[in-house]
Amino acid sequence: MKSGIALLLAVFACRPSQQTAARAPADAGADPADSKALLAEVDRLKDQLKDKPKSFEVLSALGNLYYENGRYLEAIDAYREAEALAAPAEARALALKKKRVKPAADLPAECRRSGPDYGLSKIAEAAGNLDEPHELRCLDAALEMELQTVSRRGNAFYLIGNPDSALAEHRKVLERSPDYPESLFFVGAILLEQSTGDEKQLAEGKKYWQRLLEVAPESPRAPIVRDTLPRADEVFKPRAQMPPGHPPVAQNDLPPGHPPIGGGQPGAPMSHAGTGPAPGEPSAEEIRNLQEAVANTERTPQLEKGLDALLEQSEKELDRGRYQEARDAVVRVMPMRPDDARTAAAMGGAMRGLGRVQMAERTLSRALQLDPKQPRALYEMGKLLAQQGDKAGALQRFNALKSADPKFAQSHRVDDELAKLR
Repeated sequence: MKSGIALLLAVFACRPSQQTAARAPADAGADPADSKALLAEVDRLKDQLKDKPKSFEVLSALGNLYYENGRYLEAIDAYREAEALAAPAEARALALKKKRVKPAADLPAECRRSGPDYGLSKIAEAAGNLDEPHELRCLDAALEMELQTVSRRGNAFYLIGNPDSALAEHRKVLERSPDYPESLFFVGAILLEQSTGDEKQLAEGKKYWQRLLEVAPESPRAPIVRDTLPRADEVFKPRAQMPPGHPPVAQNDLPPGHPPIGGGQPGAPMSHAGTGPAPGEPSAEEIRNLQEAVANTERTPQLEKGLDALLEQSEKELDRGRYQEARDAVVRVMPMRPDDARTAAAMGGAMRGLGRVQMAERTLSRALQLDPKQPRALYEMGKLLAQQGDKAGALQRFNALKSADPKFAQSHRVDDELAKLR
């Protein structure tokens, strides 16, 4: 069954769309067109599959599966692993381009995907035995699928309300493929949304959208761009400048598959939601009441043991990429240990994973203020800075972690994180 799931995921990765795809062999156990059924089977076997090696194609397919079922945090993590596997081939292709190697016109037979067992890693291996023009042609062809992976990771960040990370992912795509339509749309949209009256940023956002219409006039994103671009100065005014009764962009004007405007997606492009406290955030009075309750709580050994268990549970969930579960555990510890670096680091990690960038930065900074060598705080801050494109800052934190706690650094594959930054 486990090999059947891997096969189905590989088939799922090659689907051209969400429409009906060819059925897998009957003994594979599920129809790859039925993403909900396949996801249920993946969930059922998750513990058995988690430590098994997975190819780029399987991880990309797993990310697509989570993405299409609205499980964006898990999609982000699967895509991250896929990107890491593609990184050596991408680095080699970049090195060849820096040497001004021109890709060959013909694609050698050994550089074509052939079933679930002959994908990116095998193609990259075969490419290494060819002359440089054919090697580059092979790598470019093999990495086309990775462009979609990075782009979709950007979309997933956008859908959880993390436009800064979305922007970073889509800019990575455009560095390699300057006219990639999906990334032209999202970079333009996020720049426009974040312009808040900045004329230079507004003009830059418009430029990306104009380019989208030039290179991909049939893109499913094109209708909303054509409609919105002529009135961008009005649509993207800061909310305070909007005239009374200004109508929002109509939901039914969106192309198929476009995320809803507003619709509970904080930070979404063209969502002019307010910037007040998020729903469910505690009020100032509730915080004061909590502080008083904490001050009056007797600190018994049993209580401390329970807090230790919750913190350990949170850290385990972080290592599994289950950020909401990590947050739910550590949030019960935080009020009792407001000045504990380890607790703050766990909370910061959960906030980073959930896309709450500003809160993650504040909490991790507090953890490092309390303990500059706190390993998880260094690790999570390094990851956060890398997401934001601050390579120098990320390198500093990861190298500090290797000095502070080599065992933690090894178990969390910090050398792999450093390799991505070089």
